[in-house]
Amino acid sequence: ERVYLIRRGAVRLSRVYESGEEITVALLRENSLFGVLSLLTGYRSDRFYHAIAFTRVEMITAPAASVLRAIENDASVGLLLLQGLSSRILQTETMIETLTHRDMSSRLVSFLMVLCRDFGVASEKGITIDLRLS
Repeated sequence: ERVYLIRRGAVRLSRVYESGEEITVALLRENSLFGVLSLLTGYRSDRFYHAIAFTRVEMITAPAASVLRAIENDASVGLLLLQGLSSRILQTETMIETLTHRDMSSRLVSFLMVLCRDFGVASEKGITIDLRLS
């Protein structure tokens, strides 16, 4: 029922299934959106998600109805939403490509490359991924 925009930081978005199993569905960074499903469908989502901050996070949140009114009043708001959703689609496609590698070492290397690109901090010694992942 709310839309969230991460202004600063990193968040893990996971889905909890009826069995109790929790699966990571996205690793989000600055300027990422989540909570837009009910906004787009007009229905409250029956899916249960958890958002867990990896780092100190600053975010903006608004009721889905308010965001919908803002889109109706100003097309540029809708364009920003489309840009955010496009970014999430590209991230999902990248993760699918990463997971389709046949062997575990190839999947790990691909995943580390994605983390370097999205969350890495370059230094003289290399790239640091300052996230606590299991």
